[in-house]
Amino acid sequence: MRIVACCLLCVTLLGLVSCEYDEEKPIFMAPGSYGDIAVVVSDEAMMSAVDDLKAAMNEEFTFVLARETRFNFDVFPPDQVKLCEGYKNIIFLWRVGDGGPMAKRLRGILSDVGEQQADRSRTGVRLDLKNPFASYQIGVVLAASDRNSLLSFARRQAAELSQVFETKSSERIMRRYRYEGLDTQLMNDLWLKHRFWMEIPAVYRINQHEPDGYPGVELIQNEPSRGITVAWSHSVDPMLIMDHQAILLELRKEMGLKMHGEDIAEDFLTWRRDTVGDLPAWRVEGAWTSRRFEGGGPFWSWFVADPDNQRVICIDALCYAPGLNKMDYFRRMRTIVQTFTLERPQS
Repeated sequence: MRIVACCLLCVTLLGLVSCEYDEEKPIFMAPGSYGDIAVVVSDEAMMSAVDDLKAAMNEEFTFVLARETRFNFDVFPPDQVKLCEGYKNIIFLWRVGDGGPMAKRLRGILSDVGEQQADRSRTGVRLDLKNPFASYQIGVVLAASDRNSLLSFARRQAAELSQVFETKSSERIMRRYRYEGLDTQLMNDLWLKHRFWMEIPAVYRINQHEPDGYPGVELIQNEPSRGITVAWSHSVDPMLIMDHQAILLELRKEMGLKMHGEDIAEDFLTWRRDTVGDLPAWRVEGAWTSRRFEGGGPFWSWFVADPDNQRVICIDALCYAPGLNKMDYFRRMRTIVQTFTLERPQS
């Protein structure tokens, strides 16, 4: 009876997954990175002023010794507005009253209501465009009647815009993974055996499963090498452990040593409050060095409490890509990590 029940559960979960993902439509996205943003100005004189917006939107991350920004910006004058159509993310800075090709292009894609809002705005208005030139493209128009008001309004919008582009990028990344296929069998196996659920793209494969009895599962994707590991440690009071970064770090060190043969460079640690799905989490960013070969790289680890199963869970993402920028790889891995849940999927 237990075997039959497990089989029925597998079938049910597979059905839930397939029903959800069958609704995904074919995807024809603009090329390029999810971190690239095109900024088009309605007046070429504003190009140098975009630096303040870029600085306000961006955040720097350290990947071992290299520093990278969250986004990469390309700024275009109005007569090059056509070039922005090949980006996944676009910002239009429109001083209403400027003519020229950018204003003409915007008036061709804005709704009547949007045009009226822009025309009437003195201190600034934001208009969001869905798929302005390509599928799954994000466009944002920031408009005001004079240059200073527009630039001031853009700076005030910076933090929210940064979150919008990051959130929308994660949604698009996950949609792409779902469209290309998930390893639903592995997802179900991990739920049945270890009581966690995470959407696992088919491009990942299982590399280790409880090696030498250690409670952890490693998934990897090659070219370049990326790994997502879920490991856990028993605790009578996991919520209490979450208040102690030193203990959490020891859990990450143990996992790295047991599963990857690596050490942590403690000089490069950065702790942040974060979430994993709907679970509160700590995230630590740092660097690892291998005991098995000459090399190392960056990692991000999330810690969440699982009181029902009396454990603290470490979800780790690491990358080995010498000479390559890392931000986009971690953006993609974080998207996968954000599907992690301790609840069984519901229809």
